[in-house]
Amino acid sequence: MTEPKKLVRVLTIEVSGGYELVIESDDGRVVRVVATSRQIEALARQFTKLVDDEEQAGG
Repeated sequence: MTEPKKLVRVLTIEVSGGYELVIESDDGRVVRVVATSRQIEALARQFTKLVDDEEQAGG
């Protein structure tokens, strides 16, 4: 497994059947994926939980 890269940019674009995510890392690599609205909602819940957990921990 490769070393994780730092996130530089995320763009979201509405496309037929869902959303395209364009994700760029600090080494210039760009990944494009298409996700359904359900997948985006699940991802948003995961991020919200991470932030909530961090805030509860005092971070």
